[in-house]
Amino acid sequence: MKLQLHVLALLAAPLLASSCVTVDAETNEVIPRGDQRYKFSTVKEYSENLQVGMTKLQVLATVGSPAEKTERGDIWVYLPERPAFLVPSKALKVHFENNAVTEFGFHAIVLGAQL
Repeated sequence: MKLQLHVLALLAAPLLASSCVTVDAETNEVIPRGDQRYKFSTVKEYSENLQVGMTKLQVLATVGSPAEKTERGDIWVYLPERPAFLVPSKALKVHFENNAVTEFGFHAIVLGAQL
C-alpha cells in the first residue's frame, strides 16, 4: 500500500508542477497566460460584446490579445490563468476567415488538451 502511494505521488508530481500559475512578484496578482492581455474573468465579461463579422482589430479592441493563435492566425484561444490539468475549465475560442469572425464560443478544456 505504501509503495502504491509513492508511485501515485511520483506520477502526480509533474501534473501538479505544471498546474502552477505565474504570479507578479510585486503585486501578487496572477498573470494571464501566453500573450493574453486580460485575465480570463475579464475576457469572459468582454466576450459578451463579440459578434460574427468583427475584424481581428475589433476583436483585439474588445477582448484583447489571445493567449495562443494558430500559425495562420485564423484561430485565437483565450485561456484561464490556471492550466486545466486537475480542474476542468473552459477557454474562449474565436475562428476567423478572411479577417472576420465566423464563430466563437467557450469550449471545455479536459486534462490540458490542446484546443
